[in-house]
Amino acid sequence: MRREIVISGLIALAWVVAMVVLHWDNAKLDTTAIYYAAKSWSVGAKDLIYVPGPLPFLAEPPQQWVDWAGAETWTEAVFFTPYLYPPLWAVLFAPLAATVPSVVFFNGALTLFILATLWMVWLSWRFTQPRQLSPVAWTGLSFLFLIGTAPGYMSYGLGQPQVLVAAVTLAAFVALANGRDITAGGLLALAAAAKLSPALLVVVFVMEKRWRALGAFAVIGAALGGLSLALAGWPLHAELLEKLSEIESRVLVSRINAGLELVLFQAGELVAGRADWIIGTPRVEIEAGWITVVTRLFLILGLGAIWWGSRDVAPRLRIWLRLLGVLMVTLVANPLAWVHYLVLPFVMLPGLFEVMDRRAASRVIAVIFVLFSMPAFLAIGMFPQGDWVQVGINFTASVALIFVVLRVARAEANP
Repeated sequence: MRREIVISGLIALAWVVAMVVLHWDNAKLDTTAIYYAAKSWSVGAKDLIYVPGPLPFLAEPPQQWVDWAGAETWTEAVFFTPYLYPPLWAVLFAPLAATVPSVVFFNGALTLFILATLWMVWLSWRFTQPRQLSPVAWTGLSFLFLIGTAPGYMSYGLGQPQVLVAAVTLAAFVALANGRDITAGGLLALAAAAKLSPALLVVVFVMEKRWRALGAFAVIGAALGGLSLALAGWPLHAELLEKLSEIESRVLVSRINAGLELVLFQAGELVAGRADWIIGTPRVEIEAGWITVVTRLFLILGLGAIWWGSRDVAPRLRIWLRLLGVLMVTLVANPLAWVHYLVLPFVMLPGLFEVMDRRAASRVIAVIFVLFSMPAFLAIGMFPQGDWVQVGINFTASVALIFVVLRVARAEANP
């Protein structure tokens, strides 16, 4: 075992070195939102934190942000992601953004994401407590997905905070499986305070009837919300709610979207005879009412199926299956179903070897890896019509993984 632990450590170290070589000193698109929003707060320009106008994302950045980036003499084109996080983080990071250049902030964020990933892989191992895979195989598979797939690779290249949120989310459910309900609720509240989407995972607490965890989530979440209001004030929170409302009323058309809304949108365009099979630059479109209804129905039915299918499974495995299933259902039903939300499911995938026949688990994992691999992503992107092929892969593979969870749950309940 000692030898396997050493080899696992070397695999993790090789991945860390690769991340540093590939992404150190680079501009991080998704981290720009946090850095420049925090810098805006630090100079009293609160009106720059959320981009004005009807478009919640894919919008032109404030000129002040462009000027700040230009003053740092970036040698490459700098793009910006509009800030869509709770204002609390812009306030808390403001002193740092006021004192360090963006490249230092980006490198610090990358370091934090690397540490969070190492923690996440270890947590996944602890969660499943595997008997079918050695530490070497587990570590190798986990880091292969994190560097060899497009969602994994892009998450670090973009500086996507979802990596950190995923680690905290996984820690919450490991705590739940270990009977530490207060810790579980608190950690999930912290994840939801960073990105709102983890709040949907509270449904697992309800499925498990873990009311202390649910109560801790509510109390600590309310405390974090109160802190945010106290520090940032109501107007910025009102702006965030307005942006979220705009997101709900639009469809994101992008090749790195895995959502049902986009598939339904294209189906509607096809029926209407105006389907465009080239996406090119990502854009947003107004969402028809029927798409909202169908998507929410899918969410309700999907969550119900996960609950029903896993109700007779042993407790620890049941929590693991429910977390993976709910992650996939909420991803497909998310208005912003970015593929980087797959980081946590990918880290959990080696656990399939504990609940499936080895050959079947190998096939499922191999197919998912090939479909989402970086070479496949780049090859498909060489063709203009390949964007919709990529969307089809993202959506179909995500839905297929939901059915894998349901099949495993029923097999475990009825061996």
